[in-house]
Amino acid sequence: MPMATVELAPMPQLAEARCKDDDWTGLSDKAERRRRQTRLALRALRKRKAAQRAVRLESGTEKFITHYREPGQNSQLHLASTLIIPSYVSVNGRIVPERYLYPLSRDHLLPLLEYNIYRATITNLLIIGHMHLIHENCGFHGPLTIFPNPYQGISIPPALRRTILQQTVSYPDWVDLIPSPQMRDNAIRTQHLFTNKDLASDILTGMMGQEDRKDPGMLVWSDPWDPSGWELTEGFVKKWGFLVQGCYDLFRSTNYWRNVRGERPLSLAAR
Repeated sequence: MPMATVELAPMPQLAEARCKDDDWTGLSDKAERRRRQTRLALRALRKRKAAQRAVRLESGTEKFITHYREPGQNSQLHLASTLIIPSYVSVNGRIVPERYLYPLSRDHLLPLLEYNIYRATITNLLIIGHMHLIHENCGFHGPLTIFPNPYQGISIPPALRRTILQQTVSYPDWVDLIPSPQMRDNAIRTQHLFTNKDLASDILTGMMGQEDRKDPGMLVWSDPWDPSGWELTEGFVKKWGFLVQGCYDLFRSTNYWRNVRGERPLSLAAR
């Protein structure tokens, strides 16, 4: 006698279930069962509405806008039509914004990164009061300060205050712009090994006139007067390792921002 087979198939009532907490079958608690059923029903409704919106957008509906006419103006009104760019629906029924599908290319992002570094440098320069370092072509005129009384009291952010070494030896003024105290000390001790132009060229790249544009050596994501807002790139660490030796503040910040992007930590030993 042949054995009977029973085909098991998921219940259509649980089509929107995502975890076992969504399964209402077998529950004796009527209130909890109703809550789960309502949650699944609302989820299915939102999914249907999202799909319907996507279909309407992809069909290329038009919007007509009339332009403004002054009283007594003899010109005729013209209707302007624009085709709506279609959106896309993800697997869970939500519409995916187009900016996620078509992100900016590196050619667009590099100038923005360089501009952020330039702006951060100018900000630190104004904080410490080194106005003489600003070239006249930059468009700054007169005394501009963000924090009063440079290097006096608590007006200067802690990371930009002079170290003991800075207070005891002479060094180029541009060193004060470096946001990490340890990196400033390293720059003072090794200033005979490089020029500020060499360092600036590797940090700002394209803004320093380099034809072969590459990634900036440092990135800034938040307050430029604090090391936590900066990030070192791998290329910069490989070339300028003697400058970032012992700069735990910069590496801590660097690995925080790298972790946000899902990248592996960066260390001086790994270079």
